[in-house]
Amino acid sequence: MNDFSLQREITRLTCDLIAFPSTADHSDALTAAIDYVEQYARQAGNRFVHRFEIEQKPSLIVTLHDTRSPALFLNGHLDVVAARRAQYQPVVRDGRIYGRGSQDMKGACAVLMRLMRDLAALPHPPDIGFMFVTDEEIGGFHGTNHLLEQGWRTAFFVAAEPTDLNICYAAKGMVRFDVTLHGHPAHGSRPWEGVNPILLLRDGLQALEQRFPTPSEAVWATTAVPTVVHGGDTLNRIPDSVTLSLDIRHVPEETPDAIEAAVRACFPGATVTRNSNGGIPLMTDPNDPHLARLAASVERITGRQPTFYREHYGSDARFYSGAGIPAICFGPVGAGLHSDDEWVDIASLEELYRIFWDFVTAEP
Repeated sequence: MNDFSLQREITRLTCDLIAFPSTADHSDALTAAIDYVEQYARQAGNRFVHRFEIEQKPSLIVTLHDTRSPALFLNGHLDVVAARRAQYQPVVRDGRIYGRGSQDMKGACAVLMRLMRDLAALPHPPDIGFMFVTDEEIGGFHGTNHLLEQGWRTAFFVAAEPTDLNICYAAKGMVRFDVTLHGHPAHGSRPWEGVNPILLLRDGLQALEQRFPTPSEAVWATTAVPTVVHGGDTLNRIPDSVTLSLDIRHVPEETPDAIEAAVRACFPGATVTRNSNGGIPLMTDPNDPHLARLAASVERITGRQPTFYREHYGSDARFYSGAGIPAICFGPVGAGLHSDDEWVDIASLEELYRIFWDFVTAEP
């Protein structure tokens, strides 16, 4: 097949997937998207197709052998963040596909679909599994994490998230806290008769800034970002409490327990509630031989060596990494992640296909 026909097919699949408004609150669209992939897989003659659903979040696994532990899992998520209605009408222009999910990550899912079909047609298909999920944007617990817990294992896991054809081997974890500071109400004209929790908040934020300084540029360090403040109901009254929400993204070297201890030290006497602890870090040894083999495939197809890098936000790859399985993110070129102008580069989708093909068919 020539390059143009391959690009045309991947573009068609991407556009079809974009047309599904597959946000977390549209279970019908999530189901329709998974149905579309399943139908494509079955039409391609795949015999080992497995369907799952937890709390209206469907998932699909297709393996080329009859196994629950393929040598390689290629993972893609079909759910997207909310968008304007027009963003579900894909636009192909100047070598790009515009639309919600084009970059994150329906373009890559289209690549996986076509790769799945072509590899299944080989006389001796490689030992690969394809995983399609629909809840990555809201945590991944009913998709990738559930499938891992159900015993779907592998020697190497790749989430085809957009990486500009570079290799992301590490990403920060996430933990969130609500910090409630307690005061003593008094009339606003008589502050000496009360304890103002807003002033306690001020002091705590200063301590927090010293412990987790706000960076002026991207750095590989834990960040603690105040995001929401609630408290007070009357202009002339000292409130009895104020609550601060913190979004903390942490490097693997700092555990959630250690971070919680630091938060408590910054806000002495406060009630500290950990309300999210699911964003475990992604951490894979960059010297793992699987990564070296993938890098060699990238160089053979693109003529350049990929960059190995660390990311500040998470993906479903973290679940497999957390289980001790080498896991990375590797996907196409694009921009506008979660924005009104999201796009993916069509030529890079073809390159992604050819890199994966080379990786799974080349001699180790």
